[in-house]
Amino acid sequence: MKKLLMTLAILAMFVPGGASAQDWWSDDWGYRQAISVDATGVVAGEVENAPVLVRLHAGNVDFTRLKDDGSDLRFVAADGTPLDFHLESFNRQAEIALAWVKLPEVSSGSRTIYAYYGNEGASSALSPADTYDGEQSLVVHFADGAAPRDETANANTIGSFTGQLVPEGLVAGGARFDGESRMQVAASPSLTVPAGGEMTVSAWIKPAGEMPADAALYTKLGAAGSRLVIGLRGATPYVSVDGAEAAAPAPLPSGSWAHLAVTAGDGAVRLYVDGAEAAQLAADLPALGGSEIVGANGELPGFMGDIDELWRANTARSADFVAFAANSQGRDAAVVQASGEAQAAEEAGGHNYVSILFGALTLDAWIVIAILTAMLAIAIAVMVAKAGLLSRVERANDTFRQDFYRSSGEAGLHDGLVNSDKLSWPEVSTLGRLFAVGREETRQRLAEGRRSARDQFALAPQSVAAIRAAMDAQMAREGQRLNARLVLLTIAISGGPFLGLLGTVIGVMIVFASVAAAGDVNINAIAPGIAAALLATVAGLAVAIPALFGYNWLLSRVEKIETDNQVFVDELEKRLAETYRPSSAAASVSG
Repeated sequence: MKKLLMTLAILAMFVPGGASAQDWWSDDWGYRQAISVDATGVVAGEVENAPVLVRLHAGNVDFTRLKDDGSDLRFVAADGTPLDFHLESFNRQAEIALAWVKLPEVSSGSRTIYAYYGNEGASSALSPADTYDGEQSLVVHFADGAAPRDETANANTIGSFTGQLVPEGLVAGGARFDGESRMQVAASPSLTVPAGGEMTVSAWIKPAGEMPADAALYTKLGAAGSRLVIGLRGATPYVSVDGAEAAAPAPLPSGSWAHLAVTAGDGAVRLYVDGAEAAQLAADLPALGGSEIVGANGELPGFMGDIDELWRANTARSADFVAFAANSQGRDAAVVQASGEAQAAEEAGGHNYVSILFGALTLDAWIVIAILTAMLAIAIAVMVAKAGLLSRVERANDTFRQDFYRSSGEAGLHDGLVNSDKLSWPEVSTLGRLFAVGREETRQRLAEGRRSARDQFALAPQSVAAIRAAMDAQMAREGQRLNARLVLLTIAISGGPFLGLLGTVIGVMIVFASVAAAGDVNINAIAPGIAAALLATVAGLAVAIPALFGYNWLLSRVEKIETDNQVFVDELEKRLAETYRPSSAAASVSG
């Protein structure tokens, strides 16, 4: 019995069931893509509330599973926390999406976030204002086809823009300036910097081939002519605060995108190029409460080239923050990468795929599986009942064998075999029933001998043969009793797989007939039907395999008991022939 239960437990491990959904954010979303953010070698400390650019395309996201407007897209941390994000660009036809996702913290090393999609009932969760922290006062994406606007919660007013929006920027669209172009952001409380205050300005720029000798890129105006200017001399970046300036040691290459950033605070103004500090100016900021100008500022000609992702913050961002932005936003950045292939919910354990299979079953498959389920239940019932019976028989035979030899030794030579009425045994013992038949037949033969005045303790060889025949008949009946209902297991072994195969063939025929009727081959439509059809074969094997193991195990036990029966009958026959052999006189008379 223990062996049978162990076998069934092992088989149960292979029965498909619903996988745990603990790692799946929500069952309403059908797909996800793992995204690795690896800041190893980029940041040394920790950066909080860092917006990261995630580029989605056909190579890492199945856009056919996304809604037309991308409103079902969500970004979730590995611990299941939804992340604030917004889309700068989403084009389902071109299969490109550019999303800005706010990471609560970034440190050296790798972490994983997930892009979830595939929910027709989802509504948009875009939150541009929440993508940036409270220190971020201005963000302009220069998205193609839309007037420049501030994406932060401040919603600062862009009063004039004379540049040209172009479809090809660093991220999505960009802005092109020709030396006279400018963009002016109106003064507002969110853009005001007190004297000695802090600020950060950053932008991606691509200088044109010809640059003025001195061109203004960004100007922040203050009272009484005070200002902060970020510009380029030729192609060399510099920063100037009320006439004092610091410049990068080398010019920028023309026609290539570069990340330029300036931070001010704690008595230092730092200039960063592509995430690395290039120059430093010891100075405090004056009070700067005026407007902010990108391009020509009225005194200097404007920057010539393309600009994208103009950011402005009312704090001095750390070197790690600037380095992370510069190294994660470029087109060739390796900080943010899709990790592995997109997963469907059932692959990751989010949905109960067994329910999907059963949901696709046709009526004929249900009938076949119902029959197979009944067969499995009968097979298990037979195995359990038969195992219990055989265990009881084995214990009863052991008990009888011990009592028989003890009783035979205590009684006389003849009485030990014939008159051992004190010997008892459990009803289930096959040896006991065989002995009872042999004893009764012996008693009858001896009684006949006494009535015919022959030796009362003598059995003719013909009588011994008759007694053996009676015991053989009883032994055959015992074998039939032991093997009863095992035929149900052989039916399950041979018939289960064929019934399952029948259900599979019919199911596949129905699937292909449906495809032919629809006139369209769609793997997503036919796959569940074929998988469900194969479930019938699995059910057939699930019936046959445990029945096969159980049958072989039970058969070996039956054969052992039958062997014990055979040995006992042989032994009893020889003992009768030896104990009740005729005397010499009786043998002479009979001769």
